[in-house]
Amino acid sequence: MRLGVIADDFTGATDIAGFLVEHGMKTVMFNGVGKVLPSLEVDALVVSLKIRSCKAEEAQEKALEALSFLQSAGCTQIYYKYCSTFDSTKEGNIGPVTDALMEELHTKSTFICPALPINGRTVYQGYLFVQDQLLNESSMRFHPLNPMLDAKLQRLLEVQGKGKGGHIFHSDVVQGDKRISQVARQLEASGVTYLIVDVIDDADLDSIAEACASYPLVTGGSGLAIGIAHLHTKKLGRPDKAVVSFVPRKDRDVVLSGSCSKRTNEQVAYYKHIAPSFSLDEEQCLNNPEYAQQVGDWVLSQNPQLLSPLVYATRSPEELEKNRKRFVGQSLELKIEQVFGELAGYLAEKGIRNFIVGGGETSGVVATALQVSSYLIGPQIDPGVSWLRSLDGTMHLSFKSGNFGSVDFFEKAQKMCQ
Repeated sequence: MRLGVIADDFTGATDIAGFLVEHGMKTVMFNGVGKVLPSLEVDALVVSLKIRSCKAEEAQEKALEALSFLQSAGCTQIYYKYCSTFDSTKEGNIGPVTDALMEELHTKSTFICPALPINGRTVYQGYLFVQDQLLNESSMRFHPLNPMLDAKLQRLLEVQGKGKGGHIFHSDVVQGDKRISQVARQLEASGVTYLIVDVIDDADLDSIAEACASYPLVTGGSGLAIGIAHLHTKKLGRPDKAVVSFVPRKDRDVVLSGSCSKRTNEQVAYYKHIAPSFSLDEEQCLNNPEYAQQVGDWVLSQNPQLLSPLVYATRSPEELEKNRKRFVGQSLELKIEQVFGELAGYLAEKGIRNFIVGGGETSGVVATALQVSSYLIGPQIDPGVSWLRSLDGTMHLSFKSGNFGSVDFFEKAQKMCQ
């Protein structure tokens, strides 16, 4: 088997690629659909798209393009990877993309498994939890692009997509893969297309991976990848251990943080006390075309022997609300991401080779600006976040989803470099 992963954003792609490598699957990641396949023996190919927040029709088109690429590369099972905290808006595209992939793969049903227990994302009785809180009661309800307003997965999928949802509850999941398969067949016979599975811990993921091994399409967060990797290495007689491709190299680096999640706010607050930091000015982002270069010159002026300088646009919920009122109608978020992209390009021209980036949208913008199209996967820094290296070996990068990583993540990432 060769697994093909379609990820809905850049940090989601690095997230799942890191878990596959951590559990024994040799993996290459592409930023967008690849033009040429690398001449490497790999078990999995991951394609990073930028579709999490776009219209359903555009998301479907790009996902089908990625599917065609992965099929041409010999992938026999497709994994549609979306955020482990889903998207609970009616206009969300998880349902429509799932529908399009099922139709193209000629399959009438697929598993829905957004859980990632190691990071506190679980599903019970069909409800998605973040730690001990329902999704819509967690801090994710304040997400600026995809506010999480409901936790019931069947409701979310049925309002977004064309199919019918049904649950495989935990009382069945704990009985193992044969029971899961039996319930799945019963649900399919009643017209269910979205097989929503409860997940409490990693043992559940192993059972679900066994049950869905023959399905051409599975969907979820990165948690199910752990179970699939366990199954893959077991069948090949390999040990369940990391197969990292490199050790990150110490070089001139920078930390860029655009996420406004609760965890990234904590990480920025911690790091500001131990390293030089620069807070982006919203007015300058909107009105000063030279701002990215000016910020870049500040970065380059810092002592390279110390911890990397931090440039951040991370704000608290209260600050975000003030900015919404202050800059109404001015596309502030897009301007900030534009500055991050221009800043990354400028710093790369000036010799910065290591980039540590916080936030899914920011990571995608930076990756595009750096024009790195494919990556090898290195060691995990924290669950769901790994070091990456461009295939040509010139750049080392870490792209962190806003909610992931320990409080000292930015410091920890640098300490791993040799």
